[in-house]
Formats: sequence, structure tokens, C-alpha cells
Amino acid sequence: MSSSTTPTLRPKQVALCYVRLSQARDGDDAVSPERQRANILAKCHELGYEPEWYQDVDGHKSGRDVKNRPGWQALSRRLGSPDVVALIGNDLARFHRKGWRVGDLVEFVEEHNIALILAAPGRQIDTTSPMGKVFVYLTAIFDEFYADDISHRVKDSILHRKNLGKSIGKPPFGATRDKAGYLMPNNDDGAWWLIEGRYVSGDPAAPPAPDAVWRTYYESAYRALVLFAEGNIGIEKLSYTLNEEGFPFCDRTGVPRRWCRDDVRRVVANWPEYGGLVFDQPAKARAVQTRTEVDAIHLDADKAVFPVDLLKKVAYVRSERTLLALDRGKKSAAYPYPLSYITRCAHCEELVQRENDPRLRTHLAGTGRNYGRVYRHKPGVNCGCEYRSVTCEMLEEDFGKLIKGLVVNEEALTLMVELAEQNAETSDQQKKSDTTQTRQRSILKLKKKIENLKTLFREAEIDETEYRTLLADYRSELAYWEAYTTQREQVALQLSMCLDVIDKVARLWDLAEAEERRSMAHNLFEYIVYNLDTQRIVDFRLKPWANRFLVLRVALYTEENVQEKASTSGRRNVPHTGFEPVFWP
Repeated sequence: MSSSTTPTLRPKQVALCYVRLSQARDGDDAVSPERQRANILAKCHELGYEPEWYQDVDGHKSGRDVKNRPGWQALSRRLGSPDVVALIGNDLARFHRKGWRVGDLVEFVEEHNIALILAAPGRQIDTTSPMGKVFVYLTAIFDEFYADDISHRVKDSILHRKNLGKSIGKPPFGATRDKAGYLMPNNDDGAWWLIEGRYVSGDPAAPPAPDAVWRTYYESAYRALVLFAEGNIGIEKLSYTLNEEGFPFCDRTGVPRRWCRDDVRRVVANWPEYGGLVFDQPAKARAVQTRTEVDAIHLDADKAVFPVDLLKKVAYVRSERTLLALDRGKKSAAYPYPLSYITRCAHCEELVQRENDPRLRTHLAGTGRNYGRVYRHKPGVNCGCEYRSVTCEMLEEDFGKLIKGLVVNEEALTLMVELAEQNAETSDQQKKSDTTQTRQRSILKLKKKIENLKTLFREAEIDETEYRTLLADYRSELAYWEAYTTQREQVALQLSMCLDVIDKVARLWDLAEAEERRSMAHNLFEYIVYNLDTQRIVDFRLKPWANRFLVLRVALYTEENVQEKASTSGRRNVPHTGFEPVFWP
């Protein structure tokens, strides 16, 4: 028989562990996060802490600011929790490279009685003593000075390179740098175009298939500039043409993929860089030059990656096509499209599954047309769908029907709880029964203890201090057992809360404003998949907190179909069973 004694709950001692890498520039930098984790984990084992990891290691994560560090932002929100006893980093600079930020951090951990620990060998600090704080502040000042000094050195180096006519950063598509640092055609990198339309990287001398065609990225960029210079098609249709002709594009990591509208725009906008010029601003931040300004620009034929005459034609066509929007004095507010960026294209999802490449996934985005607002496919991406857009009214109406089809009544909710119990592991039924009996016995026993304690205090058998201490302990244990819920009660509570949310969304969807619709849809759904050709929702997924409701709703729907097929076909006007959805699409 199980004991009725309340189990001793040992509170966890959680240590928030933070790892940061400013920027990975070579292969050796990748070792830094692993080294930090090893030092921090050893310190957690030494002190008996349970590590909880947060990291900022992808891309540029400067310690001078926090806006580009999502890992640190999440850690900051967790730092004030009562179960957190320590904050551990490899060294002080991993947290911040600003002196005032380090000072705020030290004050915060002191107020909340949190230990600040550095895991690197020889970096131990003591913030409880005045001398220890002075050491921390001096270290923070030197870290900030080091970051500022590196920043000035890098800026000076960039300015010097630009004065020499050398560009900074990633070379434009189709180009690379020679040993001197100047741009040159990239005839080495490319991709194989397969007959089914896929692109794969590899060796130009070793085709992956007999009918595969090798194309370099330089050839792709040249073809894009030639088609644009002809002036017959726009950049969106140009991307379709490049994909049909089998010219590959590559992302920032060098992986080949299909062209899209933005890729063509980037290549066309970089015509001065292809001509050997270097500007202070990137192409996306520069205004489009007029024809007069283009004539005044001198391209260096010796440093140009593509023919100068071709680049001039590209500049002229781009100048003629650019329209300056009129300033009407008032900027209209952007319309919050409710289903924008959670609606996926069904044809693109088929490509994702077939090629096992999540990069092929696209989302429908809202835009305005003369005939009204629509959800539009990503421009420049050809996935095989014939129709490229759907009106907002049609998609949002179908979404409303989907929501209403998920609503169930209270009787169906009870059946869903039973289905959840059937799906759960039920091998140890005796243990569940013992837990329920233990809860009931413990509540009765603690109430009796409280009454006896009051009697002893009235009879002066114990003093006031002992009385209040024992009374607090008994009431704490009583609150624990009264708040204890069984698995069935927990499932019922979770499903009830989820049902309330879905029911509220279903009833308010047709009445709510666009901003409210967007909030409800994005909070409840992970994504929906829409077929633009058949104009219907073909798949969806709820948020993780509501996904269990969907699984049980499908099980309930299956149960309903079984019962319906088992009934006689001659019966009509069957009374309402209580398991039908309140709304039906």
C-alpha cells in the first residue's frame, strides 16, 4: 500500500548557461562554442547545478548590443525566476562588451541572490566584496575598449580597401575575387541542371546523370543581364525564363537553387559593381540613377566583370522602368492581412516533400489590386500552379469554415477525454487508484492535524512560534494535495481551455476586424496549406499547445463515421447525438 506521507520535493537548482560567438570567420572559430560549453558544463557538475542553455552563435552576435541576440533576450526573461540560482558564462565578455550593461547585470543578480560565475580557468570572480566588484568593472571597461578598438581598425581597413577600388563583403552573384582583392568572373562554381528541373552541385567533369547540363554562376548572371537589357520582359517573368532555361542561382551558403524575383532584382541592381565601381552604400540602399546620371558614370573596362556596353544597357532599361511615386501628403496605413505568412502553397509543399528541401517552401502574402485585396504567391517562383493568387474574401471564408468544423459541444468533449485516456498508457491502473486514495487520505489527515494543533495551542502545550511554524507547514501540504489533479482532470482542463479558444475564434471570426483576425489566426495555427488551383485548404497544423485537441478531434470524427456506417441506412431524421460540431463548413 502506498504511503500517505507527502513526498519531499527537492527544488531544482537551475543555472542559466550562456554561450556567444561574435562571428565565425574560419573553421577554428567553430571550436569556440564547444569549448565554452565544455567549461560551463564542468562548472555545473562541480557545483551540482542543472544547466539550462541559451546561445547566440549563428551570424554576427556582437556583445556591444542585445537587439541581435535572441538567446540573451530569452535568458533575461528567465533570469528572475525563483528556481534560478546561478548565471554561468565562459568569461565576462560573453555576456556584454559594454561597461554599463555589465554593471546593471551585477546589480540585478545581487538583488535576486543569483551567483555570477565564470567557467574559464583563471576567470573566477567574487561580486560580494568591494575589490571583487572593482575587478569586474575594470574587466568590463577593458572589454569595451577592446571592442571599440577592433571596430575602428576594421572601419579604417574597409575605407582603405574602398579607396583602392576593392569591394567589401560577399561578392555579387557570378563574381569572385582574385588574389589582389578585385572582382573577376566566377567560372569555377556552378551547378548541374537535371532533367526533372533540380539543381545539384558537383564536379564539372563528373555529371550526376547522362542528360545533366553544367552551368556556371557567371553564365547565369550574364544570361539574366542580357535578357533584362533586351527590355522585353520584367524581372518576374525573367526569373521564370531563367528557371525554364535551366540557369541556376545559389544562396549565400553556395547551395544551388531556382531563381526568384528578388534574385533578378539584386543582380540587375549590382550593375555598377559588375563594372568595377565601389560605393559607400549597398545596391538596395541606393536610388535608381537617371539616364543623365548613368551617362556621367565611368565604368572601368579593365576591372569590369561583364562587358561595359551590356552594363550600360542594363542601367538605361532600369532607369526607364523606374517610376517615382507621387507624394500625396498622407501615407495610408498598411492592411494587416490575417492569413499572410502562415498560408503555404500546396504545390510548393509537394516539391518540398519530393525533393526533401525546405528552402522550396513559400508563403502567400497579402497585396492590393485594382479589383481588391488578394493573397499572392511569391513572385518569380514557378512551382507548377496555374493560378497565382486568391481573393482575401475567399481564403478567409474557407478558413472560417475550417475553424467552425473544429468546434465540438460539451458531450463530445467528454468523449474526447475518454479517447485520450484510451490512447494513454493504462498498464498501471493500480498506481492511479493508489494516488487518488493517497490524495483523499492526506487531505483528511492534514485537516485533522490542523485541528489538533489549534487544540494544543489553546491548552498552552506549545508556544506561539512553534504553532505558527507547524500551521504554515500543514497548510502548505494541504494546498499541495488540494491542488493535485489526476491525469483525467488535467486532460479535461487542457481540452476545455483549447475548446474555449477555438469556440471563441469561430464565433468572432466573421465579426472581428482584420487586426483581430490576424492575431487569432497566428496564435492558434502553425500553418495552413492552400491549393491555388482548386482553391481549397488541403492541410493545416495547430500550435503545439492545441495540437492534442486536433488529434482527439480526428479520433472523434473517426468514431462518428464508424457509428454512422454501423447504423441502418433506412433510418432518417436521426435525433442530434451531441457529437456533431456546433458549426459545419
